[in-house]
Amino acid sequence: MELKKYQKEAIEALKNYILEAKKLGPKIAFISATEKPYKEHFNETPCVCIKIPTGGGKTLVATHAVGEITDTYLNTKFGKGIVLWFVPSDAICSQTLKKLMDKNDPHRQVLDEFFDNKVKVFSTQEALRIKKQDVENNLCIIISMLDAFRKEKNLRDKYKVYKENGELLTHFENSHEDTNLEKDENNTVINSLSNVIRKDKPLIIIDEGHRAKTILSIDFLKDLHPSFILEFTATPREESSVIVNIPSSKLKEEKMVKIPIILESVSQWQQAIIRGVNKRKELEEIAKKEKNEYIRPIALFQAEQEKESNKKVTVGAIRDVLIKEAKILEDEIAIKTSTTDQLTGIDLFSKNCKIRYILTVNALAEGWDCSFAYLLISVANIGSKISVEQIIGRIVRLPNAKEKNQPALNNSYIFASAKNFNEAATQIVSGLENNGFSREDLINASAPNQKYEFEAEKITKDKILVPYLALKEDKLEFGDLLEGFELSKTQAEFEFKPHFDSDGIVKIDINKEEEWWWARQTTLNLIYRDKNFSEEELTQWLDKKLRFIELEKQDKLKFIKKAIEHQLKNHHLSELSVNRFVLKDELERQIIQREEEYTKKQFQDLIKNKKITLSEFEDYPQKIILSDKENQEFKRNFYDGMEKLNKEELNFVSRIDSESLPNIKVWVRNREKQDFFIQGWKRGKFYPDFVALTKKGTTLALEWKGADRKTNEDTIYKEQIAKNWETMGKGNLAFFLVTTTNIEEVLNEIKKIG
Repeated sequence: MELKKYQKEAIEALKNYILEAKKLGPKIAFISATEKPYKEHFNETPCVCIKIPTGGGKTLVATHAVGEITDTYLNTKFGKGIVLWFVPSDAICSQTLKKLMDKNDPHRQVLDEFFDNKVKVFSTQEALRIKKQDVENNLCIIISMLDAFRKEKNLRDKYKVYKENGELLTHFENSHEDTNLEKDENNTVINSLSNVIRKDKPLIIIDEGHRAKTILSIDFLKDLHPSFILEFTATPREESSVIVNIPSSKLKEEKMVKIPIILESVSQWQQAIIRGVNKRKELEEIAKKEKNEYIRPIALFQAEQEKESNKKVTVGAIRDVLIKEAKILEDEIAIKTSTTDQLTGIDLFSKNCKIRYILTVNALAEGWDCSFAYLLISVANIGSKISVEQIIGRIVRLPNAKEKNQPALNNSYIFASAKNFNEAATQIVSGLENNGFSREDLINASAPNQKYEFEAEKITKDKILVPYLALKEDKLEFGDLLEGFELSKTQAEFEFKPHFDSDGIVKIDINKEEEWWWARQTTLNLIYRDKNFSEEELTQWLDKKLRFIELEKQDKLKFIKKAIEHQLKNHHLSELSVNRFVLKDELERQIIQREEEYTKKQFQDLIKNKKITLSEFEDYPQKIILSDKENQEFKRNFYDGMEKLNKEELNFVSRIDSESLPNIKVWVRNREKQDFFIQGWKRGKFYPDFVALTKKGTTLALEWKGADRKTNEDTIYKEQIAKNWETMGKGNLAFFLVTTTNIEEVLNEIKKIG
């Protein structure tokens, strides 16, 4: 399953944090990455949070995160051991187990790819029989409810994970002196699942992490001796250290969700039902116009509980109105409550399914996903305990994560029984926030000419056609510069010092079956055996982990073999194998260095021989989605909105927009990884911060740099390739590197351009 842009960015941000945490520790690495304080709950154990709104695919991101953390931060485990994956409810537990156990499911396939099909998934009950060889030879993922572990110490004997368990006896051979393990009153190690987990120092994944943020939760997590803790939630609490914050607009931009949500407030609950039914019928007619995609819009009705008062609007009351007044056929209605489930075994996506109306109270609050659900009709009293916020996340997913040709099918709809919009919106905004969305994602159906708050539209007649560097009339890409490159013909000799972290001692020995084994003494109590220990196995492992898709597989393999042959002159094969992650990192650096030595020469030769030319970049899009909107208004901005800037950038662009630069016709915030770029000899593209057009037609590219980054290697490189771009423009292009120390100088230069 292809990751969305924001999902890739989340994984990349996590990976960068992991690399820095290994060098600097979790606290300094977090502050460096986010410029925010780190919530230090677990001392030197990293504990960070990824915020993704409902519908953003957090389980998929989590599977990739398991691979990155295990590969990078926990590489001394060799991709084996325990991952403890906590979920908040039975529904989510069943859903997650189903995804990770099914080898045909994309989530499981991600794990199998990372860990060479050596993955085992357990429920809490199944983990009570987990075998020692399971943990030694596989990545073992235990999907568990928080409540299976989160109990006061004086009550632990009531919970199976803490109890003596004879089936786990082999895990504790020679472990009776381990001070980290829980012992009974006779000072004997308890053969419990919790102790098996403690021994392994697991990676802990917490789904809906905000539910685990109590003092008791933190204490029980500490007690499991984790190596790394990663939370996923739509609504982080103040105690969370958020390393990645995905705004709802990113999901909108990637066609994942149906926002904005259109709200209509109706005073009478019967009227809300009728209005919702009519809207659903209207959407179904619109859906018939979608080519090559079947959509049958479904309306969810939220009733009140059948308690206390006859005045409650119950499931039965709604059903009566649908059948008697709205003339809905009975086979188009299904009930899903705690006592009645008419959805079991039903494929709601099937063309043969007739269900168009689902009646519930709060049984769909979580763990239920059907992207055909377009409408929520809430007849529950706005002030009642059963509120819209429990179910609102069920209608936001966009079918097939693909934008529809009919605009009405890109939104979701709520009909609420309330006196007015503000009364209804108050409760619904709470529901939106509980799902990681915001007030800006809600639109009043009765107000004219409203648009999505984070949508920005072009407001000028002018075009900004920015030329990019091109080769053979196509835009230049890094892969073009690698043409003719053969890695296997480059020097494969380099110095390599095998080592793990300085606090670890690695044992290497041969067991009775003459198989190599190793154990990291300070982090692992278990011995990990590998029956495929060989030069060929190490080569194949490195080939898989070194993900250079631009290289031919056989060419890369030849280089890896040459590199191993050279290292074997100075190191034993077992030494290389046990340090395979360190070797992988060094090989990655060596390959990048050789590629860039080649591409730099290619780039310079192509420039010299005028083979790299300029080609026009298409005009900026008519409409864009912003992540976080800047509040300040501008006179000459290309769009009617802009991404939020830091204070220094805002001050600078305000000068560009001001009357002091009358020669500026229009300017635009150039978005990273989306708009105009300059490709040089390095792998990454360079996206200048701003692009402007003068009244005489000169195109300006402007890059803002903080004073601390003015002379670093990356800045120098960007300036070099941008000057190549400028030179090719023959006076029609200009590039400026702007810092706090040269603003006035740059502005004066821009004035002269005319």
